[in-house]
Amino acid sequence: MVKETAVVASAVVSAPMSEVWVAVGDTARYPEWVENTLRVIRTDGPAESGSTMEELTRIAGPWKAVTRWRVTEFDPPTHQVHLGDGVAMARNMRLEIDLTPVGDSGTRVSLTVRYTPKFGPMGALINLAIRRSIARSQQRSIDAFASMVGR
Repeated sequence: MVKETAVVASAVVSAPMSEVWVAVGDTARYPEWVENTLRVIRTDGPAESGSTMEELTRIAGPWKAVTRWRVTEFDPPTHQVHLGDGVAMARNMRLEIDLTPVGDSGTRVSLTVRYTPKFGPMGALINLAIRRSIARSQQRSIDAFASMVGR
């Protein structure tokens, strides 16, 4: 049985949680900081319980897919979960966004991407090959977010 993969990236943003919460929920701006989001095709607007969006996502190299996301957990200003589909090699895609205060005016933002590789042992091998790339991309994305919001 192929196990779930979890990739975690975090950064401290030099901004209060209320400001970070608004920015991280602004789904229309994801292409500005999420490295693999090429463009937002459709969004219901800022993230809230039940809201949805579709984006064109770079999977690896020239491989792209339309991914669809729905917010299934929404607990302002600390936690939200987006469930997704559209990547042929993954099922049970889940993005967890968590905020915690740091000092008087900072916020730690953690992004956890969870998914289960498809295609049994072959999918597990492919996942081993691309997991580091996913982790690097995730960290670059959260670092870009920290720079964007902390300006």
